[in-house]
This record gives sequence, C-alpha cells and structure tokens, in this order.
Amino acid sequence: MCRKNIKVIKRTKSGMIRKCSSCKKYNITFNNIFLELTESELYNFKKYLELTDIEHWENEYGIMNNKAIPIPTNQNNLILVFSRTEFEEFKILLDFKEEIHFKSLTSREIKSNFCNN
Repeated sequence: MCRKNIKVIKRTKSGMIRKCSSCKKYNITFNNIFLELTESELYNFKKYLELTDIEHWENEYGIMNNKAIPIPTNQNNLILVFSRTEFEEFKILLDFKEEIHFKSLTSREIKSNFCNN
C-alpha cells in the first residue's frame, strides 16, 4: 500500500478503513487486527460477516468466553474472535459508500487516563 495515495474512508472508535488510489487495496485496522484486501475480497468478507449467526455462536461458546464469535481465516491455526459489541462495530466500519464519515469521539470513548489536575 502506497503511503501518499491513501484516503481515509471511515473511522469508528476501534478501527479505520482506508483505500489506496494506486493499488486499489483497502487497508482495515480494527483493535489489533490489520487486513489488506482487494475490492472483491472486501465484498466477499462483508457478505460473510452479514451471514454470520451471532446468536448461534454466543449460545455455543458465550458461556465460556466473552469473545464467542469466530471468523476463520485461510491460515488453519488462526481464527479472529469478537464479542458481540466488537462484531457489530466491525460490521459498521465495513458498511461504507466511499465517502468520509468522521464522528467526534466523546471523552468516554478515548482510551486514556486523564489527570484531573
């Protein structure tokens, strides 16, 4: 991905999606996850997320773990896992129309320790 040709498409509290106008790839960061996808890969990924049955996974694994929603990858020993809140925010991040959506963060959304002095 070319640094000078990157345009921010959308941001959420935990992530950002950018597009490179040179190589046409999408750069997605969400918490500690980084993905670089072509347009067709992104489209297929979004479709997969839409078809994911959150209720099923929470009933199956939610008792044991807060992060019960798995997203498999092509690497057999790597699965991305999300809580319901994270999963919903991730889907919101990927729901864009190639326009910039900036929303100011509230003080509660900023993960930092503030000194009251």
